[in-house]
Amino acid sequence: MAKDPELEYKSSRWMNSDRRTISTCLVYDPVQVEVQVENLMRKQAVTSLIKIVIYKDCALLPDNKVKEECRILSLPPLSTGTISASFAPTEESEYHYTILIEGNQAYSQPRRSPPRLFASRRGSTLILDDPSGGVPPGSTLTLTGRLLSADTGEAIDGARIDIYDVRHMRRDSLISSGITGNDGTFNIEKIAKKMHWWDGTAEIYAKFKGDDVYKLSTSNPRSISVSQMGRKIGN
Repeated sequence: MAKDPELEYKSSRWMNSDRRTISTCLVYDPVQVEVQVENLMRKQAVTSLIKIVIYKDCALLPDNKVKEECRILSLPPLSTGTISASFAPTEESEYHYTILIEGNQAYSQPRRSPPRLFASRRGSTLILDDPSGGVPPGSTLTLTGRLLSADTGEAIDGARIDIYDVRHMRRDSLISSGITGNDGTFNIEKIAKKMHWWDGTAEIYAKFKGDDVYKLSTSNPRSISVSQMGRKIGN
């Protein structure tokens, strides 16, 4: 028995909301897989079920299927048509797709050419202000700064900021933490006390560990001297 005719795979691509071909995007950005197929029959319309399956690259483990979408497409003789599947990556990773027509694999995106889609988190910029004023032992020291999007300069709110004391012979010590406000600024208060028994100077920095949207960032270090802090800072 002769097999019913199927639509033929022609091409495919990753594209953004402006319909431009892409190979990179940011997490949570809306993108699409566009598939072009054709009917090679001269006298007969053809209808086929087309499936688009999107995978996330899992390095040494089997790739994880993250989206599957089916379309039924009918084309008149000697014509071409397109379908697309919407997708918004939620993790920083590489993504690729496979196209099946009537259950048969018609195309699987290779690793290099054309390029797969790489979704990355947004960059962040963390600024720790210079501490100012003298702080006698037992007083409250306020450390301030701000966290911004590296691409747009917009404030990043609701982010945890950690303050560390630099330790040259062992792991840096976490001394305090705080959360950024709606304007991306933070005010972290700490009761001042001496950090090191051998002198009254401390070198500190702020760190944002990153999240699902923004990458890790670390501020420039700031030195707090005896004259600034009245000999003490820390826990």
